Amino acid sequence: MSRSPSVVPGGAPAAPLPFARTIAVALALAASVALASPPPEPAPPPADDSVWITVGAEVFAAAQQRLAPGPVGAPLPRVAEAEGVVLTQIPRARIDQLSELVARELHGRGGFIAHASLAAAEAALARLSEPRPQRTALPFVIDQPWWVSQLAGEVSELQLLGTMTSLSTLFPNRYHAHHAIHHSADWILGQWTAYAAGRPDVTVEFYSHGGLTPQPSVVLTIPGSTLPGEVVILGGHQDSAVSGCFSNPNCVAPGADDDGSGIATISEVIRVALANDFRPQRTVRFIGYAVEEVGLFGSEDIAADYLADGTDVVAVLNQDMTGYHGSAQDMVMISDYTDPELTAFVVDLLETYQPGLTWTTDYCNYACSDHAPWWERGFRSAFAFEAQFGTNPFIHTSGDTVASLGNSAAHAAKFARLAAAFLVETTLDGDVLPFLDGFETSDTSRWSAAFP
Repeated sequence: MSRSPSVVPGGAPAAPLPFARTIAVALALAASVALASPPPEPAPPPADDSVWITVGAEVFAAAQQRLAPGPVGAPLPRVAEAEGVVLTQIPRARIDQLSELVARELHGRGGFIAHASLAAAEAALARLSEPRPQRTALPFVIDQPWWVSQLAGEVSELQLLGTMTSLSTLFPNRYHAHHAIHHSADWILGQWTAYAAGRPDVTVEFYSHGGLTPQPSVVLTIPGSTLPGEVVILGGHQDSAVSGCFSNPNCVAPGADDDGSGIATISEVIRVALANDFRPQRTVRFIGYAVEEVGLFGSEDIAADYLADGTDVVAVLNQDMTGYHGSAQDMVMISDYTDPELTAFVVDLLETYQPGLTWTTDYCNYACSDHAPWWERGFRSAFAFEAQFGTNPFIHTSGDTVASLGNSAAHAAKFARLAAAFLVETTLDGDVLPFLDGFETSDTSRWSAAFP
């Protein structure tokens, strides 16, 4: 897909060490829905307004029961199936109904990926049956307490809340098809550009998705110093949705949590990193993905391009909903369609730098968020989520406002500190501390004080 850059110029240090330890993360894998299905139907010729999608079997089964039949009978034709994922097509005008079914009836557990063509959808299905790539140890370890303290210690709940408030009140909705009316991507690009002022090495640009959507993704890049070819990605989606947004550009979909909180989280990491003149060894890209809500268009397109270009993506952290504290635990690590070793590293970061917080695991089924297209292509991705699925009653409603979060970003701040630690520990290696009298790398008192 083409990139339509709107590039705005705005930054170092040391050598890889082997990954020292891996915490075993409990895998809570979903049992696939057993379907007594007929043989796959021949692929029908796509109508001009139809979209090829791959969808989890559980979502497909619910759609067959809940969505009204189309002009040819069944709501969704079963074209092919592999590894609990179904290839089908859906009229473009009904794709938000499928999205709402996932959000409201399945509580966000599961999803679908929209593809540019039947061939792309068939390739995605084929990849699911291929063996996962053989992995070497992660190319980074936890050895940067000073830098983590410096960045995470400056995370501001007021800044986080301000970004969530701006996104959810300045724009009646951020539904992708209405970008020409609601220019939320422009606002994000403007905020990130302001953070990058004074750093000519940093670029901020739109990433166009061609004819798939008018909404661009937003990408901020800090180039690596000594390992620029290795790329770390922190991302979250910028769009929002409620039922009926497809046909109503005035729909009210504030999306303060889903996913204003994720954009606020990565924006705050950008702010503190650039304010501290952070210069990574590996290249880091922060991405505000377009169109997560109705098929992961943005992350699917970018991950496909990066694979085709041979980009060496070494780690991806997804930030989708960080604001609602709906579970007894502070964080939930998604255990399916994610990389177990990278997830264990994220847990290591949490237990090292925020030892007072608790965590658990949950599964979210196929294509529930933007980590999935990266994982599907063999890239290592991880997803730390705000709570157990089904606990947030405001998802995809007009009630997803900062008021539903208690007008507080205290929960999101935990994720911003974790994301800051992820940024530092995945992009710096070895001894890169500035010299400070009386402070040694082994002295944990300074950095531990930064994490309440």
